[in-house]
Amino acid sequence: MSQSNIVDDSTKQVYGPYTTFYQTFEDILNNKDNLVKVDSTIGTRYRFGMVEKSNYKYQNLGNLGTALRPVFYEIPTQVGIRSGYDAYVPYYMLAEQIQYFDTKSAYTPLDVVIGGGGRAVTNIKHERNITPYWNAGFHFKKINADKQVASSGRNDNQSASTAYYFHTDYQSPDGKYRGLLSLSRINHRVYEQGGIVIPEGEPINSYFDDNANVRLFNAQSRDFRVETNIYNHYKLREEFQLYQNFKYVQNRNFFTDKPFDTDIEYYDQVLINSDSTTDQTQTNQLINEFGIKGDYTKMFYRFFVKFRNVKHRNRYLPSEKLYFENSGGFELRYDFDSLQNIRGSGEYILGGFYRFGGSYFNKFFTVEYWRTQSRPAIIQDIYFGNHYEWENNFATPASDLLKGSLIYGNRFMRVEPFASLTNLQNNIYYDYDQTPSQAGGSAQILSFGLNLNFILARAIHWENQGIYTGITGDAEAVNALRIPELFVNSRLYYGGYWFGEKIYIMFGVDANYKSELFTPAYSPILQQFYLQDDFLVDAYVKADAFLEFQIEDFSMFLKLEHINQRPSNGYFTHPHYRGQPRVFDIGIRWMFFN
Repeated sequence: MSQSNIVDDSTKQVYGPYTTFYQTFEDILNNKDNLVKVDSTIGTRYRFGMVEKSNYKYQNLGNLGTALRPVFYEIPTQVGIRSGYDAYVPYYMLAEQIQYFDTKSAYTPLDVVIGGGGRAVTNIKHERNITPYWNAGFHFKKINADKQVASSGRNDNQSASTAYYFHTDYQSPDGKYRGLLSLSRINHRVYEQGGIVIPEGEPINSYFDDNANVRLFNAQSRDFRVETNIYNHYKLREEFQLYQNFKYVQNRNFFTDKPFDTDIEYYDQVLINSDSTTDQTQTNQLINEFGIKGDYTKMFYRFFVKFRNVKHRNRYLPSEKLYFENSGGFELRYDFDSLQNIRGSGEYILGGFYRFGGSYFNKFFTVEYWRTQSRPAIIQDIYFGNHYEWENNFATPASDLLKGSLIYGNRFMRVEPFASLTNLQNNIYYDYDQTPSQAGGSAQILSFGLNLNFILARAIHWENQGIYTGITGDAEAVNALRIPELFVNSRLYYGGYWFGEKIYIMFGVDANYKSELFTPAYSPILQQFYLQDDFLVDAYVKADAFLEFQIEDFSMFLKLEHINQRPSNGYFTHPHYRGQPRVFDIGIRWMFFN
Protein backbone atom coordinates (compact mmCIF):
# COMPACT_ATOMS: atom_id res chain seq x y z
CA MET A 1 0.00 0.00 0.00
CA SER A 2 1.18 3.50 -0.67
CA GLN A 3 -0.04 7.07 -0.85
CA SER A 4 2.05 9.22 -3.19
CA ASN A 5 1.76 11.83 -5.88
CA ILE A 6 2.09 10.22 -9.27
CA VAL A 7 2.81 12.58 -12.16
CA ASP A 8 4.09 12.15 -15.69
CA ASP A 9 6.70 14.30 -17.44
CA SER A 10 4.17 17.07 -18.06
CA THR A 11 3.09 17.07 -14.36
CA LYS A 12 -0.35 15.82 -15.38
CA GLN A 13 -1.95 13.79 -12.58
CA VAL A 14 -2.53 10.20 -13.64
CA TYR A 15 -4.51 8.80 -10.72
CA GLY A 16 -7.38 6.64 -11.85
CA PRO A 17 -8.82 3.12 -11.96
CA TYR A 18 -5.38 1.68 -12.73
CA THR A 19 -3.97 3.03 -9.45
CA THR A 20 -6.92 1.96 -7.23
CA PHE A 21 -7.35 -1.65 -6.10
CA TYR A 22 -9.26 -3.65 -3.51
CA GLN A 23 -9.61 -7.04 -1.85
CA THR A 24 -12.62 -8.53 -0.09
CA PHE A 25 -12.42 -9.92 3.43
CA GLU A 26 -12.69 -13.47 2.05
CA ASP A 27 -9.72 -12.82 -0.25
CA ILE A 28 -7.60 -11.68 2.69
CA LEU A 29 -8.72 -14.53 4.96
CA ASN A 30 -7.81 -17.10 2.31
CA ASN A 31 -4.54 -15.44 1.21
CA LYS A 32 -5.72 -14.55 -2.28
CA ASP A 33 -3.20 -11.80 -2.85
CA ASN A 34 -4.46 -10.67 -6.25
CA LEU A 35 -5.62 -7.06 -6.01
CA VAL A 36 -8.73 -6.27 -8.08
CA LYS A 37 -8.87 -3.07 -10.09
CA VAL A 38 -11.95 -0.93 -9.42
CA ASP A 39 -14.61 -1.37 -12.08
CA SER A 40 -14.78 1.71 -14.28
CA THR A 41 -16.59 0.04 -17.18
CA ILE A 42 -20.21 0.46 -18.17
CA GLY A 43 -22.70 -2.07 -19.44
CA THR A 44 -24.86 -2.98 -16.47
CA ARG A 45 -25.17 0.29 -14.54
CA TYR A 46 -28.83 0.47 -15.55
CA ARG A 47 -29.42 -2.72 -13.53
CA PHE A 48 -29.61 -0.85 -10.24
CA GLY A 49 -32.31 -2.91 -8.50
CA MET A 50 -31.54 -6.14 -6.64
CA VAL A 51 -33.65 -8.19 -9.08
CA GLU A 52 -31.72 -6.97 -12.12
CA LYS A 53 -28.36 -7.10 -10.29
CA SER A 54 -28.96 -10.79 -9.55
CA ASN A 55 -29.51 -11.43 -13.27
CA TYR A 56 -33.19 -11.92 -12.38
CA LYS A 57 -32.36 -14.84 -10.05
CA TYR A 58 -34.22 -12.97 -7.26
CA GLN A 59 -37.80 -11.73 -7.40
CA ASN A 60 -39.27 -8.91 -5.30
CA LEU A 61 -42.86 -7.83 -4.67
CA GLY A 62 -42.85 -5.52 -7.68
CA ASN A 63 -41.15 -2.48 -6.20
CA LEU A 64 -37.65 -1.40 -5.24
CA GLY A 65 -36.71 -2.34 -1.67
CA THR A 66 -39.47 -4.90 -1.10
CA ALA A 67 -39.00 -8.48 0.14
CA LEU A 68 -36.88 -10.76 -2.05
CA ARG A 69 -37.13 -14.47 -2.81
CA PRO A 70 -34.63 -16.57 -4.81
CA VAL A 71 -36.16 -17.91 -8.04
CA PHE A 72 -34.07 -21.10 -7.76
CA TYR A 73 -33.49 -23.18 -4.64
CA GLU A 74 -30.27 -22.24 -2.83
CA ILE A 75 -28.54 -24.73 -0.55
CA PRO A 76 -27.60 -23.19 2.82
CA THR A 77 -24.10 -21.78 3.23
CA GLN A 78 -24.59 -21.27 6.97
CA VAL A 79 -25.41 -24.62 8.55
CA GLY A 80 -25.44 -23.41 12.16
CA ILE A 81 -28.12 -21.56 14.04
CA ARG A 82 -29.60 -18.49 12.33
CA SER A 83 -32.66 -16.31 12.79
CA GLY A 84 -34.36 -17.29 9.51
CA TYR A 85 -35.38 -13.74 8.58
CA ASP A 86 -33.86 -13.64 5.10
CA ALA A 87 -36.26 -11.58 2.94
CA TYR A 88 -34.14 -8.41 3.20
CA VAL A 89 -30.65 -9.93 3.58
CA PRO A 90 -29.67 -9.27 -0.09
CA TYR A 91 -29.92 -5.53 0.57
CA TYR A 92 -27.24 -5.83 3.24
CA MET A 93 -23.49 -6.11 2.64
CA LEU A 94 -22.08 -8.82 4.89
CA ALA A 95 -18.69 -8.39 6.58
CA GLU A 96 -17.25 -10.99 4.18
CA GLN A 97 -18.27 -8.81 1.20
CA ILE A 98 -16.73 -5.53 2.37
CA GLN A 99 -13.91 -4.27 0.16
CA TYR A 100 -10.56 -3.15 1.60
CA PHE A 101 -8.73 -0.73 -0.67
CA ASP A 102 -5.20 0.16 -1.70
CA THR A 103 -5.37 3.69 -3.11
CA LYS A 104 -2.62 5.94 -4.37
CA SER A 105 -4.99 8.87 -3.97
CA ALA A 106 -8.37 9.51 -2.42
CA TYR A 107 -11.05 7.57 -4.29
CA THR A 108 -14.69 8.76 -4.19
CA PRO A 109 -17.28 7.23 -6.54
CA LEU A 110 -20.75 8.80 -6.52
CA ASP A 111 -23.69 6.78 -7.87
CA VAL A 112 -27.13 8.35 -8.03
CA VAL A 113 -30.24 6.90 -9.67
CA ILE A 114 -33.45 8.89 -10.08
CA GLY A 115 -36.11 6.41 -11.10
CA GLY A 116 -39.64 6.89 -12.26
CA GLY A 117 -42.45 6.31 -9.82
CA GLY A 118 -40.59 8.05 -6.98
CA ARG A 119 -37.77 5.48 -6.85
CA ALA A 120 -34.19 6.45 -6.01
CA VAL A 121 -30.89 4.83 -5.07
CA THR A 122 -27.82 6.69 -3.74
CA ASN A 123 -24.38 5.13 -3.27
CA ILE A 124 -21.45 7.15 -1.95
CA LYS A 125 -18.02 5.74 -1.14
CA HIS A 126 -14.83 7.34 0.07
CA GLU A 127 -11.52 5.48 0.31
CA ARG A 128 -8.03 6.74 1.09
CA ASN A 129 -4.66 5.62 2.36
CA ILE A 130 -3.91 7.56 5.54
CA THR A 131 -0.32 6.23 5.50
CA PRO A 132 1.38 3.86 3.05
CA TYR A 133 0.23 0.98 5.30
CA TRP A 134 -3.11 2.19 6.64
CA ASN A 135 -6.33 2.57 4.62
CA ALA A 136 -9.79 3.65 5.74
CA GLY A 137 -13.11 4.22 4.05
CA PHE A 138 -16.85 4.36 4.33
CA HIS A 139 -19.86 3.45 2.19
CA PHE A 140 -23.31 5.07 2.40
CA LYS A 141 -26.30 3.57 0.61
CA LYS A 142 -29.89 4.79 0.54
CA ILE A 143 -32.97 3.35 -1.18
CA ASN A 144 -36.34 5.08 -1.44
CA ALA A 145 -39.39 3.96 -3.39
CA ASP A 146 -42.87 5.45 -3.42
CA LYS A 147 -45.93 3.22 -3.51
CA GLN A 148 -46.86 2.23 -7.06
CA VAL A 149 -50.46 1.40 -6.09
CA ALA A 150 -52.89 3.29 -3.84
CA SER A 151 -50.43 6.14 -3.35
CA SER A 152 -51.42 9.40 -1.70
CA GLY A 153 -48.83 11.28 -3.76
CA ARG A 154 -45.13 11.93 -3.96
CA ASN A 155 -43.03 10.82 -0.94
CA ASP A 156 -45.65 8.27 0.08
CA ASN A 157 -42.94 5.65 0.67
CA GLN A 158 -43.29 1.93 0.27
CA SER A 159 -39.64 1.30 1.13
CA ALA A 160 -36.95 3.38 2.82
CA SER A 161 -33.54 1.92 3.53
CA THR A 162 -30.38 3.52 4.93
CA ALA A 163 -27.08 1.68 5.32
CA TYR A 164 -23.63 2.72 6.57
CA TYR A 165 -20.39 0.77 6.32
CA PHE A 166 -17.05 1.83 7.83
CA HIS A 167 -13.85 -0.17 7.39
CA THR A 168 -10.14 0.18 7.98
CA ASP A 169 -7.12 -1.96 7.11
CA TYR A 170 -3.59 -1.81 8.55
CA GLN A 171 -0.44 -3.72 7.53
CA SER A 172 2.90 -3.59 9.27
CA PRO A 173 5.83 -2.35 7.13
CA ASP A 174 7.47 -5.79 7.25
CA GLY A 175 4.23 -7.45 6.01
CA LYS A 176 3.98 -9.82 8.98
CA TYR A 177 0.88 -8.33 10.65
CA ARG A 178 -2.46 -7.33 9.17
CA GLY A 179 -5.56 -6.09 10.96
CA LEU A 180 -9.05 -5.31 9.65
CA LEU A 181 -12.01 -3.61 11.29
CA SER A 182 -15.49 -3.14 9.81
CA LEU A 183 -18.66 -1.62 11.27
CA SER A 184 -21.97 -2.02 9.47
CA ARG A 185 -25.51 -0.80 10.05
CA ILE A 186 -28.71 -0.99 8.01
CA ASN A 187 -32.24 0.13 8.81
CA HIS A 188 -34.55 -1.28 6.15
CA ARG A 189 -38.20 -0.24 6.46
CA VAL A 190 -41.09 -1.33 4.23
CA TYR A 191 -44.64 -0.01 4.42
CA GLU A 192 -46.60 -3.14 3.70
CA GLN A 193 -49.72 -3.15 1.52
CA GLY A 194 -50.50 -6.87 1.64
CA GLY A 195 -51.06 -7.00 -2.10
CA ILE A 196 -53.90 -5.72 -4.27
CA VAL A 197 -57.49 -6.81 -3.68
CA ILE A 198 -60.21 -6.52 -6.32
CA PRO A 199 -63.92 -7.34 -5.99
CA GLU A 200 -64.91 -10.86 -6.99
CA GLY A 201 -65.80 -11.05 -10.65
CA GLU A 202 -63.78 -7.99 -11.67
CA PRO A 203 -61.51 -8.44 -14.72
CA ILE A 204 -57.82 -9.14 -14.24
CA ASN A 205 -57.02 -5.68 -15.66
CA SER A 206 -58.35 -4.18 -12.41
CA TYR A 207 -55.07 -5.19 -10.76
CA PHE A 208 -53.27 -2.67 -12.94
CA ASP A 209 -55.32 0.33 -11.86
CA ASP A 210 -53.04 2.69 -9.90
CA ASN A 211 -55.96 3.41 -7.57
CA ALA A 212 -56.78 -0.23 -6.86
CA ASN A 213 -57.50 -1.20 -3.28
CA VAL A 214 -54.83 -2.81 -1.11
CA ARG A 215 -55.15 -5.07 1.91
CA LEU A 216 -53.07 -3.26 4.53
CA PHE A 217 -52.94 0.47 5.31
CA ASN A 218 -50.93 0.96 8.53
CA ALA A 219 -48.59 -2.03 8.44
CA GLN A 220 -44.80 -1.77 8.55
CA SER A 221 -41.95 -4.28 8.42
CA ARG A 222 -38.46 -3.40 9.57
CA ASP A 223 -35.17 -5.25 9.39
CA PHE A 224 -32.43 -3.64 11.49
CA ARG A 225 -28.89 -5.04 11.52
CA VAL A 226 -25.59 -3.99 13.03
CA GLU A 227 -22.35 -5.91 12.65
CA THR A 228 -18.80 -5.53 13.93
CA ASN A 229 -15.95 -7.59 12.52
CA ILE A 230 -12.35 -7.55 13.84
CA TYR A 231 -9.69 -9.62 12.13
CA ASN A 232 -5.99 -10.06 12.96
CA HIS A 233 -3.34 -12.28 11.49
CA TYR A 234 0.36 -12.64 12.07
CA LYS A 235 2.77 -14.26 9.64
CA LEU A 236 5.55 -16.23 11.34
CA ARG A 237 6.51 -17.63 7.95
CA GLU A 238 4.74 -17.84 4.60
CA GLU A 239 4.03 -21.46 5.46
CA PHE A 240 2.69 -20.77 8.96
CA GLN A 241 0.40 -17.91 9.98
CA LEU A 242 -1.91 -17.36 12.94
CA TYR A 243 -5.25 -15.55 12.73
CA GLN A 244 -8.23 -14.60 14.85
CA ASN A 245 -11.59 -13.25 13.74
CA PHE A 246 -14.24 -11.79 16.06
CA LYS A 247 -17.75 -10.93 14.92
CA TYR A 248 -20.77 -9.43 16.67
CA VAL A 249 -24.10 -9.36 14.84
CA GLN A 250 -27.44 -7.99 16.02
CA ASN A 251 -30.58 -8.50 13.95
CA ARG A 252 -33.94 -7.03 14.96
CA ASN A 253 -37.12 -7.72 13.01
CA PHE A 254 -40.43 -5.90 13.46
CA PHE A 255 -43.94 -6.11 12.11
CA THR A 256 -46.48 -3.54 13.26
CA ASP A 257 -50.03 -2.74 12.20
CA LYS A 258 -51.54 -0.12 14.53
CA PRO A 259 -54.50 -0.13 14.32
CA PHE A 260 -55.47 -2.73 11.77
CA ASP A 261 -58.75 -2.64 9.88
CA THR A 262 -60.93 -5.30 11.49
CA ASP A 263 -63.36 -5.12 8.54
CA ILE A 264 -60.74 -6.57 6.15
CA GLU A 265 -60.26 -10.30 6.52
CA TYR A 266 -56.49 -10.28 6.16
CA TYR A 267 -55.43 -11.95 9.41
CA ASP A 268 -56.40 -15.59 9.88
CA GLN A 269 -56.47 -15.26 13.65
CA VAL A 270 -55.70 -12.85 16.48
CA LEU A 271 -53.99 -14.25 19.58
CA ILE A 272 -53.06 -11.26 21.76
CA ASN A 273 -54.29 -7.78 20.77
CA SER A 274 -57.63 -7.52 18.98
CA ASP A 275 -56.99 -4.22 17.17
CA SER A 276 -53.22 -3.81 16.73
CA THR A 277 -50.08 -5.85 16.13
CA THR A 278 -46.59 -5.15 17.46
CA ASP A 279 -44.42 -8.21 16.88
CA GLN A 280 -40.67 -8.07 17.48
CA THR A 281 -37.75 -10.49 17.61
CA GLN A 282 -34.05 -9.90 18.21
CA THR A 283 -31.12 -12.22 17.58
CA ASN A 284 -27.60 -11.44 18.87
CA GLN A 285 -24.57 -13.46 17.81
CA LEU A 286 -21.01 -13.52 19.18
CA ILE A 287 -18.60 -15.48 16.99
CA ASN A 288 -14.93 -16.07 17.76
CA GLU A 289 -12.74 -17.93 15.29
CA PHE A 290 -9.11 -18.99 15.77
CA GLY A 291 -6.98 -20.66 13.17
CA ILE A 292 -3.73 -21.35 11.39
CA LYS A 293 -3.09 -20.91 7.68
CA GLY A 294 -0.26 -20.68 5.22
CA ASP A 295 1.07 -20.92 1.67
CA TYR A 296 3.45 -23.57 0.46
CA THR A 297 4.44 -23.05 -3.18
CA LYS A 298 1.07 -23.22 -5.00
CA MET A 299 -0.92 -24.66 -2.11
CA PHE A 300 -2.94 -22.79 0.55
CA TYR A 301 -4.33 -24.31 3.75
CA ARG A 302 -6.46 -23.01 6.62
CA PHE A 303 -7.70 -24.87 9.71
CA PHE A 304 -9.89 -23.27 12.34
CA VAL A 305 -12.07 -23.67 15.41
CA LYS A 306 -15.11 -21.48 15.93
CA PHE A 307 -17.15 -20.65 19.04
CA ARG A 308 -20.61 -19.20 18.58
CA ASN A 309 -23.05 -17.84 21.18
CA VAL A 310 -26.55 -16.87 20.02
CA LYS A 311 -29.24 -15.14 22.07
CA HIS A 312 -32.79 -14.92 20.69
CA ARG A 313 -35.56 -12.82 22.18
CA ASN A 314 -39.21 -12.81 21.13
CA ARG A 315 -41.51 -10.10 22.44
CA TYR A 316 -44.12 -12.59 23.68
CA LEU A 317 -42.03 -15.58 24.71
CA PRO A 318 -41.43 -15.78 28.49
CA SER A 319 -37.64 -16.20 28.30
CA GLU A 320 -34.65 -15.84 26.01
CA LYS A 321 -33.44 -18.75 23.92
CA LEU A 322 -29.69 -19.40 24.23
CA TYR A 323 -27.66 -21.43 21.75
CA PHE A 324 -23.99 -22.46 21.95
CA GLU A 325 -22.16 -23.93 18.99
CA ASN A 326 -18.60 -25.22 18.73
CA SER A 327 -17.21 -26.15 15.35
CA GLY A 328 -14.05 -26.83 13.40
CA GLY A 329 -13.23 -26.65 9.74
CA PHE A 330 -10.73 -26.27 6.93
CA GLU A 331 -10.08 -24.56 3.59
CA LEU A 332 -7.64 -26.03 1.05
CA ARG A 333 -6.70 -24.66 -2.37
CA TYR A 334 -4.16 -25.54 -5.02
CA ASP A 335 -3.54 -22.99 -7.79
CA PHE A 336 -2.02 -24.71 -10.81
CA ASP A 337 -1.94 -21.30 -12.52
CA SER A 338 -4.22 -18.28 -12.93
CA LEU A 339 -6.65 -20.33 -15.07
CA GLN A 340 -6.80 -23.56 -13.09
CA ASN A 341 -7.36 -24.39 -9.42
CA ILE A 342 -8.87 -26.99 -7.14
CA ARG A 343 -10.49 -26.16 -3.81
CA GLY A 344 -12.00 -28.01 -0.88
CA SER A 345 -13.56 -26.76 2.35
CA GLY A 346 -15.69 -27.94 5.21
CA GLU A 347 -17.06 -27.19 8.66
CA TYR A 348 -18.45 -29.55 11.28
CA ILE A 349 -20.58 -28.32 14.20
CA LEU A 350 -20.88 -30.50 17.29
CA GLY A 351 -24.36 -31.97 17.19
CA GLY A 352 -24.20 -33.37 13.66
CA PHE A 353 -24.44 -30.30 11.42
CA TYR A 354 -21.89 -29.80 8.66
CA ARG A 355 -21.05 -28.48 5.22
CA PHE A 356 -18.27 -29.79 3.03
CA GLY A 357 -17.42 -29.88 -0.64
CA GLY A 358 -15.11 -28.60 -3.29
CA SER A 359 -14.66 -27.37 -6.82
CA TYR A 360 -12.33 -27.69 -9.77
CA PHE A 361 -11.95 -24.93 -12.35
CA ASN A 362 -10.05 -24.51 -15.57
CA LYS A 363 -10.63 -22.59 -18.79
CA PHE A 364 -12.49 -25.50 -20.40
CA PHE A 365 -14.85 -26.77 -17.69
CA THR A 366 -15.86 -26.48 -14.02
CA VAL A 367 -17.28 -29.00 -11.56
CA GLU A 368 -18.49 -28.47 -8.00
CA TYR A 369 -20.03 -30.59 -5.22
CA TRP A 370 -21.44 -29.64 -1.79
CA ARG A 371 -23.02 -31.68 0.96
CA THR A 372 -24.85 -29.95 3.82
CA GLN A 373 -26.72 -31.00 6.93
CA SER A 374 -28.09 -27.80 8.43
CA ARG A 375 -29.81 -26.74 11.60
CA PRO A 376 -33.40 -25.42 11.27
CA ALA A 377 -33.71 -21.64 11.63
CA ILE A 378 -34.93 -20.26 14.95
CA ILE A 379 -38.19 -18.92 13.48
CA GLN A 380 -38.89 -22.40 12.09
CA ASP A 381 -38.40 -23.96 15.52
CA ILE A 382 -40.23 -21.51 17.75
CA TYR A 383 -42.36 -18.39 17.26
CA PHE A 384 -45.05 -16.45 19.11
CA GLY A 385 -46.74 -13.36 17.75
CA ASN A 386 -50.12 -11.70 17.53
CA HIS A 387 -51.28 -13.97 14.71
CA TYR A 388 -49.21 -17.18 14.86
CA GLU A 389 -47.70 -19.49 17.46
CA TRP A 390 -45.74 -22.73 17.11
CA GLU A 391 -43.00 -24.86 18.63
CA ASN A 392 -41.50 -27.55 16.43
CA ASN A 393 -38.94 -30.30 16.67
CA PHE A 394 -37.92 -30.80 13.06
CA ALA A 395 -35.50 -33.42 11.76
CA THR A 396 -32.23 -32.19 10.30
CA PRO A 397 -32.56 -30.99 6.67
CA ALA A 398 -29.88 -32.27 4.30
CA SER A 399 -28.89 -31.45 0.73
CA ASP A 400 -26.45 -32.52 -1.98
CA LEU A 401 -25.51 -30.28 -4.90
CA LEU A 402 -23.53 -31.36 -7.95
CA LYS A 403 -23.05 -28.91 -10.79
CA GLY A 404 -20.72 -28.31 -13.68
CA SER A 405 -20.23 -26.48 -16.95
CA LEU A 406 -18.30 -26.65 -20.21
CA ILE A 407 -16.71 -23.49 -21.63
CA TYR A 408 -15.80 -22.62 -25.19
CA GLY A 409 -15.08 -19.16 -26.55
CA ASN A 410 -13.44 -17.24 -29.35
CA ARG A 411 -13.53 -13.68 -30.66
CA PHE A 412 -17.07 -14.06 -31.97
CA MET A 413 -18.92 -16.27 -29.52
CA ARG A 414 -18.98 -17.94 -26.12
CA VAL A 415 -20.83 -21.19 -25.46
CA GLU A 416 -21.28 -22.53 -21.93
CA PRO A 417 -23.69 -25.44 -21.34
CA PHE A 418 -24.21 -26.19 -17.64
CA ALA A 419 -26.22 -28.50 -15.41
CA SER A 420 -26.94 -29.02 -11.73
CA LEU A 421 -28.54 -31.75 -9.64
CA THR A 422 -29.77 -31.02 -6.11
CA ASN A 423 -31.09 -33.69 -3.76
CA LEU A 424 -33.09 -32.43 -0.75
CA GLN A 425 -34.15 -34.40 2.30
CA ASN A 426 -36.34 -33.19 5.19
CA ASN A 427 -36.80 -29.82 3.50
CA ILE A 428 -38.48 -27.18 5.71
CA TYR A 429 -40.92 -24.79 4.04
CA TYR A 430 -43.92 -22.60 4.92
CA ASP A 431 -47.19 -24.37 4.24
CA TYR A 432 -50.53 -23.10 2.97
CA ASP A 433 -51.48 -21.92 6.48
CA GLN A 434 -48.26 -19.82 6.66
CA THR A 435 -46.69 -22.01 9.35
CA PRO A 436 -43.45 -24.02 8.96
CA SER A 437 -43.72 -27.62 7.88
CA GLN A 438 -41.27 -30.37 6.96
CA ALA A 439 -41.57 -32.36 3.76
CA GLY A 440 -41.39 -36.10 4.13
CA GLY A 441 -39.06 -37.96 1.82
CA SER A 442 -36.80 -36.29 -0.71
CA ALA A 443 -36.89 -34.25 -3.91
CA GLN A 444 -34.45 -33.96 -6.79
CA ILE A 445 -34.03 -30.71 -8.72
CA LEU A 446 -32.43 -31.16 -12.13
CA SER A 447 -31.53 -28.07 -14.14
CA PHE A 448 -30.02 -27.79 -17.60
CA GLY A 449 -28.89 -24.48 -19.00
CA LEU A 450 -26.97 -22.74 -21.72
CA ASN A 451 -25.12 -19.42 -21.84
CA LEU A 452 -24.77 -18.41 -25.49
CA ASN A 453 -23.19 -15.08 -26.44
CA PHE A 454 -22.41 -13.68 -29.88
CA ILE A 455 -20.41 -10.69 -31.12
CA LEU A 456 -21.42 -9.53 -34.58
CA ALA A 457 -19.54 -6.95 -36.66
CA ARG A 458 -17.36 -6.20 -33.59
CA ALA A 459 -20.04 -4.01 -31.99
CA ILE A 460 -23.32 -5.97 -31.85
CA HIS A 461 -23.60 -8.19 -28.78
CA TRP A 462 -26.29 -10.79 -28.16
CA GLU A 463 -26.14 -12.46 -24.73
CA ASN A 464 -28.50 -15.29 -23.79
CA GLN A 465 -29.13 -17.61 -20.88
CA GLY A 466 -31.77 -20.32 -20.76
CA ILE A 467 -32.49 -22.74 -17.90
CA TYR A 468 -34.88 -25.70 -17.84
CA THR A 469 -35.75 -27.16 -14.42
CA GLY A 470 -37.52 -30.39 -13.59
CA ILE A 471 -38.37 -31.69 -10.09
CA THR A 472 -38.94 -35.34 -9.15
CA GLY A 473 -39.30 -37.28 -5.91
CA ASP A 474 -41.85 -37.73 -3.15
CA ALA A 475 -45.06 -35.79 -3.73
CA GLU A 476 -44.92 -33.60 -0.63
CA ALA A 477 -41.26 -32.72 -1.13
CA VAL A 478 -41.86 -31.87 -4.81
CA ASN A 479 -44.91 -29.72 -4.04
CA ALA A 480 -42.89 -27.64 -1.53
CA LEU A 481 -40.54 -26.45 -4.30
CA ARG A 482 -41.88 -23.77 -6.62
CA ILE A 483 -39.38 -23.15 -9.45
CA PRO A 484 -40.30 -22.01 -12.98
CA GLU A 485 -39.85 -24.76 -15.55
CA LEU A 486 -38.30 -22.34 -18.04
CA PHE A 487 -36.21 -19.26 -17.29
CA VAL A 488 -34.63 -17.08 -20.01
CA ASN A 489 -32.49 -13.93 -20.06
CA SER A 490 -31.65 -12.21 -23.34
CA ARG A 491 -29.80 -8.98 -24.00
CA LEU A 492 -29.14 -7.44 -27.43
CA TYR A 493 -27.07 -4.25 -27.60
CA TYR A 494 -24.62 -2.15 -29.55
CA GLY A 495 -21.37 -1.03 -27.92
CA GLY A 496 -18.64 1.11 -29.44
CA TYR A 497 -16.55 4.29 -29.32
CA TRP A 498 -17.81 7.52 -30.91
CA PHE A 499 -16.30 10.97 -31.56
CA GLY A 500 -12.70 9.88 -32.00
CA GLU A 501 -12.93 7.28 -29.22
CA LYS A 502 -13.73 9.93 -26.63
CA ILE A 503 -17.15 8.51 -25.73
CA TYR A 504 -18.12 4.86 -25.32
CA ILE A 505 -21.83 4.29 -26.01
CA MET A 506 -24.06 1.27 -25.43
CA PHE A 507 -27.75 0.90 -26.19
CA GLY A 508 -30.06 -2.05 -26.49
CA VAL A 509 -32.81 -4.18 -24.97
CA ASP A 510 -32.68 -6.41 -21.87
CA ALA A 511 -35.41 -9.05 -21.35
CA ASN A 512 -36.37 -11.78 -18.89
CA TYR A 513 -38.93 -14.58 -19.19
CA LYS A 514 -40.32 -16.99 -16.60
CA SER A 515 -42.87 -19.71 -17.30
CA GLU A 516 -46.17 -19.85 -15.43
CA LEU A 517 -46.08 -20.93 -11.80
CA PHE A 518 -48.12 -21.03 -8.61
CA THR A 519 -45.50 -18.74 -7.10
CA PRO A 520 -45.41 -18.66 -3.28
CA ALA A 521 -47.37 -15.91 -1.57
CA TYR A 522 -45.79 -13.49 0.91
CA SER A 523 -46.54 -13.04 4.61
CA PRO A 524 -45.29 -9.63 5.82
CA ILE A 525 -46.11 -10.69 9.39
CA LEU A 526 -43.41 -13.38 9.27
CA GLN A 527 -41.28 -12.01 6.41
CA GLN A 528 -41.62 -15.44 4.78
CA PHE A 529 -42.96 -16.87 1.51
CA TYR A 530 -45.52 -19.70 1.76
CA LEU A 531 -47.32 -22.15 -0.53
CA GLN A 532 -50.50 -21.27 -2.42
CA ASP A 533 -52.45 -22.90 -5.26
CA ASP A 534 -55.09 -20.24 -5.92
CA PHE A 535 -53.23 -17.58 -7.91
CA LEU A 536 -51.39 -18.63 -11.06
CA VAL A 537 -48.65 -16.17 -11.99
CA ASP A 538 -48.72 -16.30 -15.79
CA ALA A 539 -45.69 -16.62 -18.03
CA TYR A 540 -44.45 -13.20 -19.07
CA VAL A 541 -41.65 -11.43 -20.91
CA LYS A 542 -40.53 -8.20 -19.29
CA ALA A 543 -38.22 -6.04 -21.43
CA ASP A 544 -36.25 -2.84 -20.74
CA ALA A 545 -34.56 -0.48 -23.20
CA PHE A 546 -31.34 1.21 -22.09
CA LEU A 547 -28.67 3.67 -23.19
CA GLU A 548 -25.32 4.09 -21.42
CA PHE A 549 -22.35 6.27 -22.23
CA GLN A 550 -19.01 7.01 -20.62
CA ILE A 551 -16.63 9.95 -20.87
CA GLU A 552 -13.44 9.24 -18.92
CA ASP A 553 -14.51 8.89 -15.25
CA PHE A 554 -18.12 10.02 -15.82
CA SER A 555 -20.88 7.70 -16.98
CA MET A 556 -24.62 7.99 -17.35
CA PHE A 557 -27.55 5.75 -18.24
CA LEU A 558 -31.09 6.23 -19.46
CA LYS A 559 -33.55 3.38 -19.11
CA LEU A 560 -37.15 2.82 -20.14
CA GLU A 561 -38.36 -0.02 -17.96
CA HIS A 562 -41.08 -2.44 -19.09
CA ILE A 563 -41.22 -1.14 -22.67
CA ASN A 564 -43.53 -3.98 -23.71
CA GLN A 565 -46.30 -3.11 -21.25
CA ARG A 566 -49.71 -2.99 -22.89
CA PRO A 567 -52.35 -0.45 -21.77
CA SER A 568 -54.10 -1.47 -18.54
CA ASN A 569 -52.02 -4.61 -18.35
CA GLY A 570 -48.79 -5.96 -16.93
CA TYR A 571 -47.37 -8.91 -15.04
CA PHE A 572 -47.28 -10.30 -11.51
CA THR A 573 -44.25 -11.08 -9.38
CA HIS A 574 -46.18 -12.87 -6.60
CA PRO A 575 -49.88 -13.44 -5.91
CA HIS A 576 -51.69 -10.06 -5.71
CA TYR A 577 -48.43 -8.14 -6.30
CA ARG A 578 -48.07 -6.61 -9.74
CA GLY A 579 -44.73 -5.93 -11.40
CA GLN A 580 -43.19 -2.54 -12.03
CA PRO A 581 -45.18 -0.57 -14.65
CA ARG A 582 -43.44 1.39 -17.39
CA VAL A 583 -41.19 4.11 -15.96
CA PHE A 584 -38.19 6.15 -17.09
CA ASP A 585 -34.97 5.99 -15.03
CA ILE A 586 -31.81 8.05 -15.17
CA GLY A 587 -28.55 7.43 -13.36
CA ILE A 588 -25.07 8.97 -13.17
CA ARG A 589 -21.73 7.80 -11.85
CA TRP A 590 -18.76 10.07 -11.27
CA MET A 591 -15.48 8.65 -10.01
CA PHE A 592 -13.08 11.06 -8.30
CA PHE A 593 -9.42 10.07 -7.79
CA ASN A 594 -8.05 13.05 -5.88
